[in-house]
Amino acid sequence: MKRNRTVRNQTISAIFMALVGTAIHAGAQSYLSSYDIPENKPARPVVSIPPVVPEETKPVETVPETEAEEVFSPSLAVLNLAYLYPEGADRTDAQNSLAGQILRELSVKDSEWLASIYDLSNRKPAEAASKLGLPADRVRGLYNPLDESQTEDNPDSWLLSEWSRIDMVFTDENGNRIMADSNIKEIMAMANTYFYYTDPEDSDAFLNYVLNLWDKSHSIHYSIGEVYYCDGCLEEASGDTEASEAAGTAGSGENTENASGDGLTGSEEAQSGADGTAAASDADQIQATPEPAEIGPGVPSASEATVYGAENGIGSEMAEAAETGEQETKAEIGPGIALMEASKAAEAETAEETNKEEETDKEERTPPAKCPGHVDLYITAAVTGASSSEKSLFSIAEGVAAAEPEAGFPGWTEEHKNAVRELAAQDWKAAYGLTVSSTYISNPLSQSETEYYLSLLPADTSLERRRLIRYALSSVGKVPYYWGGKPSASDYDGNHFGSLAAADEKGRTMKGLDCSGWISWVYWSALGKRLPAESTDGLAGCGTAVAREDLKPGDIIVRLGDEGHVVMFLAWESEDRMKVVHESSGSVNNVTVSTMQASWPYYRKLID
Repeated sequence: MKRNRTVRNQTISAIFMALVGTAIHAGAQSYLSSYDIPENKPARPVVSIPPVVPEETKPVETVPETEAEEVFSPSLAVLNLAYLYPEGADRTDAQNSLAGQILRELSVKDSEWLASIYDLSNRKPAEAASKLGLPADRVRGLYNPLDESQTEDNPDSWLLSEWSRIDMVFTDENGNRIMADSNIKEIMAMANTYFYYTDPEDSDAFLNYVLNLWDKSHSIHYSIGEVYYCDGCLEEASGDTEASEAAGTAGSGENTENASGDGLTGSEEAQSGADGTAAASDADQIQATPEPAEIGPGVPSASEATVYGAENGIGSEMAEAAETGEQETKAEIGPGIALMEASKAAEAETAEETNKEEETDKEERTPPAKCPGHVDLYITAAVTGASSSEKSLFSIAEGVAAAEPEAGFPGWTEEHKNAVRELAAQDWKAAYGLTVSSTYISNPLSQSETEYYLSLLPADTSLERRRLIRYALSSVGKVPYYWGGKPSASDYDGNHFGSLAAADEKGRTMKGLDCSGWISWVYWSALGKRLPAESTDGLAGCGTAVAREDLKPGDIIVRLGDEGHVVMFLAWESEDRMKVVHESSGSVNNVTVSTMQASWPYYRKLID
């Protein structure tokens, strides 16, 4: 009995101790000491290890096409250097590619070539003659009392001050007239084909090749016409010393091919055409008259006097005189002396007749003093293209290849010629992001148009203002608009108009001038005076203010603000509208002549 009670007590105690132990264990698990607080550390990545695949069944690892490294593969159908960049170059701009850099160098060549043409045409005749290695006499006329640089007693000073006509023609390799186009794309396409077979990545050799082709495919021929005279350009001025220069120029003759006045409308076209045709007719007739010469065609020498006289109906008179003289002399001194005297008498009479003929001829050929003379400049600029002609770029390239033979190039077969033409015909902006302009020239004025605009100037316009307006008109279509563009030099040389440049705010990539930069450049080039300001804000304060109704050719009109602009006054068209010359940012993106109201706040006179 007692034993059973003991067992029961032990069992109860054991159960109690188990319960207490369980409670203590649970309490210990829920308690966190300061040592048990976890650190705020990033979780370690879980790396899943793929199961081992037997070697023979392990799949081949492939790289997706979008992640595969691009490999350059040259082709005849694409411009290969457009895909290659110098080390460290910004690849987001295609102009930084090797092709873009070479394009930039060729565009500078184009620009400098055109600049040399325009610079010579804007020089005075004596300066142009000197540059061409011709004597100053080549452009000497008669004394012009209206030219302050001439003195009546010094014939050496009677040099003509300006061209009466400038005939500028662009031709292809066969002499056919073309626009002033560039052959840069054709040249680069040829180099692309050539180096496809040699070393497509050799940009230095590529550059030398295209520069060589460019030099051999461009040429300029200048010639100065003979001085000729009209029948009264000074007389037309009626004593007005300043207006006579315009009359002299207008009377010099027009380019009859452009006499209809391309670009003119209505009465403007009719007036230009009528005046130009009449002037050209007079000029051609006078120009055909040879200059006075001491001995020339039709003027006999002493040995030809007898023959010349017989052919002109005076031989019989000479024979009669000789016969009469002989008879009279015979009676006095005998036959031998008589023959000698008769011969002398005949010679004397012949000489007298010859002198009369010379005087008459000289009078006919000596120009009247009422015209100081006119002279024309002729310019022919030739650009060779990739045509089928025997004188094409392919013929030039064969000579270049012969000088530097490459075994890998198979020659200019029809297949390769077609590859060149197809590549040159591509849109390089769309295909490669490269800007290539065929030309930066945009509708320059014809000779008849220029003369028409000059005829609008008032009769009392000064020589300085006429020179300024003539230069401004000569730049129409030849200077691209480029926002923020300012001149680096006077004239064209050194400014590189039309060469590639970083895109301006409107994406224009041809180097040029903005409206205020053009005004400064014209004054600098025409008058040798660089203005103190080259911005619209600055020009608004230059010179002196004038009233709108007192504007003269060459004065400027300025508008400020977000739509700021500046134009050069040319002439009034009506009471409230005027003709102006300006560098336009409109669709033409070049220098142009416009008609506008221009009722703007600032009217400025920059010269007297």
